[in-house]
Amino acid sequence: MVLMKALPGADSPLFKLKDERPHLVAEVTRRSFNDFVRSSRNAEGTGIEYVLNDAAYREIDRLKKERGPEDEVRSIAWWRRMSKRLATMSEQEKRRILWSLVESYSDDIAGQFNPWVYRMATGVLPIGLGMLFKAQDVQHAVPTGVDDVRSVARHLRDLTDRLVIDGHISTLQKLSRKGTLVFVPTHSSNMDSILVGWALYEAGLPPVTYGAGKNLFTNPLTSFFMNNLGAYKVDRRLRHNLYKGVLKTYSQVLIEKGFHSLFFPGGTRCRSNIVEQKLKLGLLGTALTGYIHNLMRDDQAKPVYICPMTINYNLVLEGGSLIDDHLSREGQGRYLLEDDEFNQISTITSFVMKTMKMDSTTILRFGQPMDPFGNEVRADGESYDRRGRRVDRSDYVRSAKTGEIVYDESRDRQYTRYTGQRIAEAFLENTVVMPTHVVCWVLFERLQERYPNWDVYRLVRFGADEIISWDELHRGVDRLLRRLQQLEKQGKLVLSPFLHDHEPDRIVYAGIDYLKMFHTPEVVQSWTDGVMLQGVELIYFYGNRVRSFDL
Repeated sequence: MVLMKALPGADSPLFKLKDERPHLVAEVTRRSFNDFVRSSRNAEGTGIEYVLNDAAYREIDRLKKERGPEDEVRSIAWWRRMSKRLATMSEQEKRRILWSLVESYSDDIAGQFNPWVYRMATGVLPIGLGMLFKAQDVQHAVPTGVDDVRSVARHLRDLTDRLVIDGHISTLQKLSRKGTLVFVPTHSSNMDSILVGWALYEAGLPPVTYGAGKNLFTNPLTSFFMNNLGAYKVDRRLRHNLYKGVLKTYSQVLIEKGFHSLFFPGGTRCRSNIVEQKLKLGLLGTALTGYIHNLMRDDQAKPVYICPMTINYNLVLEGGSLIDDHLSREGQGRYLLEDDEFNQISTITSFVMKTMKMDSTTILRFGQPMDPFGNEVRADGESYDRRGRRVDRSDYVRSAKTGEIVYDESRDRQYTRYTGQRIAEAFLENTVVMPTHVVCWVLFERLQERYPNWDVYRLVRFGADEIISWDELHRGVDRLLRRLQQLEKQGKLVLSPFLHDHEPDRIVYAGIDYLKMFHTPEVVQSWTDGVMLQGVELIYFYGNRVRSFDL
């Protein structure tokens, strides 16, 4: 029997989500409906008809291009009939349709949480990850008795030499007892959600509810856990204001009720591997509006804390598909890669079996927490401005005339925009540079120097088979490391322990070895006189992590 430690955050509202779910759906439906009715009154000459017509137009356009079984609830024919009848509908019928749509979206979005599944996942996941990341350590050890089995299990559960959790962990542990945490990580892979869940548990932090792409609920690898561990569905195909409004309201209601939350402010996996700087602020704004709403009811309401987080890989499982999507310019129009490496069990197996041989780790780093106004929050739970002065958070949302807590759409939008900028800064400051990033940046820079008049697309298309000499590579890595060390001293980034512990020559060979581990065809080939470039697009992809900084 595996003995598990006490569950972090077992008193968290998330453990009551099963009972709370009907009330959440009803609250989100009621509030979203009232918000749309209220806003339609304020908009000149539009009314509910505008909201419904916008949804119909966008859904008809989408369904022409991508039909699926899940669309049979409201077919393209239903949307067309509804749209044609809008001009002659009574106000009562428009409201009935609006309510029906809001209610169905609310129910579809709302997540589930099963404490039994959480216990199982937190007990089994470390061993499962251990088998993936550390199998080479035990593949030759054949257990001969109970003590040997226990020893192997303990070894597999200890992932500290493969997956490192770093940053402001003790501060977050204290803040989790004072208020509501909203984690905002970088997003590189569909493995992110799994690793973040493990990291929170290992760090003694409470479980979170989080938005996940709807495709992950149909993916056989992830659907069971997504449907039972608090994830709520985000259908990125639905781009009309009606759906977006319901989604934001759901996030806001969760935060108001004290559910610790997580969402990826990049919106989707980063296609280019550049550290995300252009963030989507819609869900981030719900942290502020939820906090204001609670303050209006109780001036001693629990605070909301924003927690930036970076997830740093040497290799990205879906790297090939992501960079192809980026370079083909399809990333602007496609919010979801339906068929990439993450959906192929054999590819995932190959990835983990090869990357587990790395000496360098995957690092999850928690940044300095902040409040919804972008101020630094310390372990005492209080907010401090950039000069280190303690500030009263409620002052930011009081009326200058009456001193009362009020909503102000324009003001609050500015606060959220500033907080988004602070999160983007935190992403850079907490990005951990890895060996593959360093080696790939140097390789691509050397290629660019040879063909200074070529743009990135031409370099990617015709740069294969070029050989970068070992001497060029070693000298380039040495120079780059010295510059990165300067930036680290200035607090602008973090170098991985591997980059601290090894000389440039060792880093070069490790980076080359890592690049040759997984991707097919090979990204690089080692020759006597240098490194032959093969997958130039992936060299560009991994080098982009370093290209995020001022070099």
